[in-house]
Amino acid sequence: MISILPILPPSLCLAAVLACLVAGDRTRALALVGMVAQLALLGIGFVLFAHAQEDTLLVHPLGGWQAPVGIVFVADRLAALLLLLVLVVFSAATVYFFLDREPRSRASALALIFLLEMGIVGGLLTGDLFDFYVFFELMGLASYGLVGYRRSPAHVEAAIKYAALSLAGSTLMLLGVGAIYAQTGTLAFAGLQEASEVVRSRPLFLFAVALVLVSLCLKCALVPLHFWLPDAHSIAPTAVSVLLSGTVVKLGLYGIVRLLGSNAPWVWTAVGTVLLPIGALTAVIAALAAVSQRDLKRLLAWSTASQMGYIVAAAALGSSAGVAAALTHAVAHALMKSTLFLGAGAAIGASGERRWDRMGGLLACSPLLAAALLVAFLSLAGIPPLAGFSGKLAIFAALIEARAWVTLLCLLFASALMIYLAVRIWLALFGGKPAFPPTRPPAAKVAVVGVMALFVVIAGLATGPLLLVARAAAADLFLGEAYRSAVLGLPTSTEVLP
Repeated sequence: MISILPILPPSLCLAAVLACLVAGDRTRALALVGMVAQLALLGIGFVLFAHAQEDTLLVHPLGGWQAPVGIVFVADRLAALLLLLVLVVFSAATVYFFLDREPRSRASALALIFLLEMGIVGGLLTGDLFDFYVFFELMGLASYGLVGYRRSPAHVEAAIKYAALSLAGSTLMLLGVGAIYAQTGTLAFAGLQEASEVVRSRPLFLFAVALVLVSLCLKCALVPLHFWLPDAHSIAPTAVSVLLSGTVVKLGLYGIVRLLGSNAPWVWTAVGTVLLPIGALTAVIAALAAVSQRDLKRLLAWSTASQMGYIVAAAALGSSAGVAAALTHAVAHALMKSTLFLGAGAAIGASGERRWDRMGGLLACSPLLAAALLVAFLSLAGIPPLAGFSGKLAIFAALIEARAWVTLLCLLFASALMIYLAVRIWLALFGGKPAFPPTRPPAAKVAVVGVMALFVVIAGLATGPLLLVARAAAADLFLGEAYRSAVLGLPTSTEVLP
C-alpha cells in the first residue's frame, strides 16, 4: 500500500538535525528538540510496526517514481521490528545524553546523534542496495564524529581507527554494489532474487556479494574485522556507547539478512557455510577477550562482539528458524546491552573509576541500580525468564535443527564464559570494599537504567509474542511474496519456506 509513513522517520531525523543547529547551545531548546523528535519518531515507529503485523506492507516511491527505477522506502515486518527497537534505544540514549555532563557543544553532538539515527532508520527502510549504501555511509560518518568529538587524544585515536577501517570496508562495499548491478541490472531488493537466478557466473556474483558483506561484517565486529570495536565502544561517551552497541551493529545484521534474503537461495547457502564458523569463532574469541578485561566499558564492548557472533551464526543457517532466532536475540541484546552501558556510565560516575575490580560498595548507594544491572547481567548470561535466555534458546534450537553441532558447542562455551563474567562483575561492582567511597548516582540516571531493565524483563516474559513476530518477519523474508508484489507490482506465486 502506498503511504507517506515510511519516508517520515529519516525526514524527521533530518529536520531534527537542522533544529539542533538552529537551537545552538541553549540546553532547554535542545532538550525540547531532542525529546519531541524522539517521541514523534517512536509514535511513527509504533504505527509502522502495527501496520506490519496486520500484513499491511507500506511503500513510499520517492517523487512518484516506482522501483526499480525510482527510490522506494518500504516498511515490512523485518524493517518495522528493527526500526521500533532502534527508536527505543535512541530514546533512552537521548535522555541519558542530557543527564550526563558534556564538556563540548551539546548542539553538535545531538545533531550527530540525529544524523546517526537518520542513517540507521533510512538503511532499514530503503528498498534498494545503493541507497542502503548511502545511508550506511551516513551512519558511519556520524558515528566517527560521535566517537571523536570530545577531541582528547584517546577519543581521536579511537575515531581514526574506526574510520580508517570502516572507510576501507565501505570502498569494498561500493565496488560490490557496482558489480552486483553490472551482473543483474538491478539493485532493488525486490528484483534481486529473479536476477540472481540467471547470472552468467555464479562465482563472480558471489565475489560481488562478498565485497558488500565485508563491510557489513565489519560493522557487526566479526572476526577478523573486530579489533576496532573495543576502542570505539569503550572510549565513547556513555550515550554514544549505547547507540554503537545497541543500534549500529544491528544495521550490519539487517544488511546481511536483507541482502542474502533478497537473492536466490543458492547465494545464502554458499555464503552461510563461511559465515557460520566465523560467527562461532567470534563468539568464543570475543568472550575470552572479555574475561581478560578490567575496564568495565571495554569488557561490555567485547561482550557485544561475542553476542553478535551468536546472532550472525544463527542467521548464517539460512533457515526461517535461524533468522527468527537471530532477530529474537538481536532484540534481547539491544535492550540488555543498552541497560548495561547506561548502568556502567552511572556506576563510573558514582565511583570515579573505570576498572570494575576497583569499584565496590555501590549496593548501599543505589539498590535500584544494583537491581537493574543484576537483571541485565543475568540476561546477558542467559538466565530465564529474561530476554537473553529467550534469544539464546531460540539460537540453540535452530542450531540443533540444522545439526550444526560444532557451532553449538562453541556458543555453549561462550555462554559459560558469560555466566562467569556476569556473576563476577556484578559482585565486584555492588559488593566488597571500594578503593574510594562511591557517591550516590543521580536518581534520573538510575531511573533510565531501571526503565531499560524493565524492558529486558518484559521482553523475556513476552517471549511467545516476540518469537511469533520474529518468525513472521523471517517467513516474509524468505517467501518475498508480499514484498515483491508491493514494490514491483508482481503477481504472487506459491513458494516453499526453507
